[in-house]
Amino acid sequence: MSTYNTIDDIKAANTKIGHSWFDPTTTAYHGSRIESEVIGGRYFVESSFGVPGDEDSGRIYRAVEATPTGDVGYLAGGERFASTDAARAYIETVIAIAS
Repeated sequence: MSTYNTIDDIKAANTKIGHSWFDPTTTAYHGSRIESEVIGGRYFVESSFGVPGDEDSGRIYRAVEATPTGDVGYLAGGERFASTDAARAYIETVIAIAS
């Protein structure tokens, strides 16, 4: 699969290759939440605690990419964005440059 239609598709691909991006223990520790639908077939916005394990540390937003093989990782070197909209705008820029 080169693109994904839903976050569940990305989760299934990530799990299939034995990775744990969406593992409940991992997401609970980081306070991870999916903040968007799939954008451009392979990107989405995620938020998490500002400091892993510290729910009082505020939330940060990151642009995330899922590769065709199911690997998932942060875009922009894990840059922290102030909002879902700012992370989404970054993703849209990445898509525009790749086109």
